[in-house]
Order: sequence, then structure tokens, then C-alpha cells
Amino acid sequence: MYTYDESVSKISETINTCMLESAVISGHLKKGGIYKVRVKAVSQKGKRYFQLEKYIDTKVLHENCPTEDIIERIVLIMRDGFKQCSITADKCLTVLMNKKGGFTLTGIRANPSVNTGASEHNREKNYILNDGEFVPWMYKLGLTDINGTVISKKQKKFRQINRFLEMLGDVEEYIPDDSVIVDMGCGKSYLTFAMYHYLNTIKHKNVTIRGYDLKSDVVDHCNSLAEQFGFEGLKFYAEDIAYLENADGKIAMIITLHACDTATDIALYHGIRWGCRVIMSVPCCQHELFKQIKNRDMDIILKHGILKERFSAVLTDAIRAEVLEIMGYKTSVMEFVDMEHTPKNIMIRAVKSPKTVKKDKDELMALTEAFGIRQTLCELCFGEKSGDSDEK
Repeated sequence: MYTYDESVSKISETINTCMLESAVISGHLKKGGIYKVRVKAVSQKGKRYFQLEKYIDTKVLHENCPTEDIIERIVLIMRDGFKQCSITADKCLTVLMNKKGGFTLTGIRANPSVNTGASEHNREKNYILNDGEFVPWMYKLGLTDINGTVISKKQKKFRQINRFLEMLGDVEEYIPDDSVIVDMGCGKSYLTFAMYHYLNTIKHKNVTIRGYDLKSDVVDHCNSLAEQFGFEGLKFYAEDIAYLENADGKIAMIITLHACDTATDIALYHGIRWGCRVIMSVPCCQHELFKQIKNRDMDIILKHGILKERFSAVLTDAIRAEVLEIMGYKTSVMEFVDMEHTPKNIMIRAVKSPKTVKKDKDELMALTEAFGIRQTLCELCFGEKSGDSDEK
């Protein structure tokens, strides 16, 4: 049996702290308050440290701890009423604490699968949200079981969420603290909850997120969940995105995921006219150009319905990306993970920067004329009709 100081010394002698991967502190003896703490090694910009995740009710609080202080921090937390701590390093062991505050080390064994380096923070695949890591909102939304294990039929959704957060992480520097993000057409809001968790719980940006959807029952359900999770800055509204306004002037980012047909264009137009710093859009069905497109030189493609449909979708997204660049955004068209109910896997991501050189619109207007098309985002942004010429 060891005292507090002796236990710190004994654990440090038993394992190589530099090879400590993770720890789980559990078995709280008191009711209420923090009931579990997860510890994991992370690295950021070449600096290694430990992230502590403290679970209290449906909330998760985060704390960072220097490598040299982690053993003392673990034992100190256990003194606050926890029965045990499972540690994984170059050796695995369990630390037990009795009701009198005495410590015992048990189950000491070699760990042949030890990873000698910390994970690169928010860069390795599936690191942002890990399979086997209990996150309350993921459990409540049916993505994981009570142990944090991803349910088999939700694996695709889980990969999609991590891919989205990875793409978000690449542009998070352009999202100011205390700003507002609008999700236009949020649906069941898996990605909305994930975004809120990432930006506020992990990155501590204190952003407010507003989700909009036409289905009032879905909105009511999402508001109920946000309240359960303690996500005070996450609110949902049953409103048509066509009539939204940036009343407070704080909207820094919009996302539009699987908004059907020209609803994507309306959402992009809001982001442009509000001067949003970041726009992330995953289009869904796209019918507008299919009904109009004509060009004799392209008949080899356009005479086949399925090819015409795919070409129309590609042309639609190319025009949207071009409009964003003309309006002063640095734009990327990227591969995304398929949505559950659509095979579309393209994301348009745009960042507004003073360094971006605006493009001329003449080339784009010539393109729309060549195919005899009118495209909604073009007409919303430039206020002129295009594609009125005779068939080419």
C-alpha cells in the first residue's frame, strides 16, 4: 500500500512516462460530479502533452497537462474519490485506491503493442472522434453504444463525420471566436452536433451555431438534444432558408449539406452577400441544368440520359465554384464521403481572403451561353440573364 507521494514515484518507476499512451480513471465513489476521466497523449506543432477528458452528466470538459506532470495529475484526480485507473504505456497496469486513500499497483504486464509516439493532434485519420471513445451526443444520436463503440451500420456516417471535421479543421483559423455559423438544411444534424463539439469543446472557440430545416418535428428533436448535451450555443429553427437575413452581422460561416437542387444556390448566395469567411457546401440532387442544357458539339454526351445527368451535375458545381472565385473566394472542389441517401460525394469549400484575386466573369458568361443555360447562382450574384441564344 502506497501513500500519494509513494504512488507517484512507484508508477513513474514502473512505466516510461514518455511512452504513456492513455489512461482511464473510473469508479467514482461519490454521487454527482465527474464520473470518469480519459487521458490520452497528443502532439501539436511538435509538442507532446496529455489531454484530459472529464465526463460530468452529459458534458465533457477538457484540460491539457504537460508530460512531466501527468502521473502526479492522475494520482491527484484519483484522490478525489476514484477507485481505479487503467494505464497503458510500455507496460499496462491498474492503480487502485481504497477508502482511506491508500494506493495499490496491480496487473502489471508488458504491452507488446505500445505506440511510442503521440498521435498528431487532429491530423491522423479518425483521431478527432475515436471509435471506442464515449461521447454523449454520439451515443444519444445512435452512432455508438454505451461503451463508445461505433455501431456497425453507422460506420459510414462515422467516417463521414470525421472527414467533415478534418476539412473543417483545415479552415478553422478563418472562423473567429464568438462568431455565428449557420447550417442551412440541417436535417438530423449529425454534422451540426459534431461541428459544435469540435469548435467549442475541443477548440474552445465559443461559436454559436444556428440550424435551419423545414421539418418542425426534426427541429424540436434537435433542440431537445442540444439542451440535454448542454450545448447552449446550438439552436435549431423551422424556417425557410430563402428568407434568412444576417440581422446581427456576426455570421462568419455557412454550411449547406445535401440541400436539393437550387436550394444550394440560395444558400451559397446568402454566404456571398453576407461576406462569410468560410462556405462549405455538399450539393445533392441537381436538376436545373439537365432541363436546359443543349450544345450540338456535345451531343455525343448529351444524347445519353445518364451521361447528360452526370455532366449537368459536374457543370453545375463547376459554375458554382467559378462564381465563388469571381466573388473573391479561394475555392476548392473536394471529394467527400457519400451521404446516406445520395451518391453525391463532392464538397465545395470556399474561404474569403483579402489576398484572393477576383476573377473576371466574362469567361463564365460565355460558358453559360454556349450551353444555353441559366444558372441560379449566376443570376442571383450578377443580376443578368444568360444562355438566351439559339441552340449551338
